[in-house]
Amino acid sequence: MTTSPTFPAAADIAAIRQRLNQFSCLTLPPTLSEAEAGQVRADLAYFNEWSDYQTLGICASSLAEGQQSLEAFLGALGISVNLDLPAREGAVYLKFNTLKGAWYLDDYSGLSRGVLIAFHTSDPEVAEVSGTYGPFPFDLFIEH
Repeated sequence: MTTSPTFPAAADIAAIRQRLNQFSCLTLPPTLSEAEAGQVRADLAYFNEWSDYQTLGICASSLAEGQQSLEAFLGALGISVNLDLPAREGAVYLKFNTLKGAWYLDDYSGLSRGVLIAFHTSDPEVAEVSGTYGPFPFDLFIEH
């Protein structure tokens, strides 16, 4: 006997979207209290569970900062990677697609910093999960 997946209530998705949308249109991610960071981590974990795949975009002041953050976020999403990225000086834009396991790296001259996560789903039961959220702090999933 197979069981059908348990889908979240529309009100639960709406509440999470509302909490995550507070970061939209920010140039820099806010400093979060530990309680706020815990709520964001939980919300992202729910959307990760309900989505098919994710795309992460990181605008960082250095490649090291961007790569460390990307690897921590991917680890939190349950994806283990060891990225062998070419050396690069200055600010960077780093993008990763979890469906393809593909990355993109380029110079970045903008003022924005932080991590954006786009959740993608083709399931109409959880279609409202789809969207781009952030920017989130680089260290959201890095233990202090």
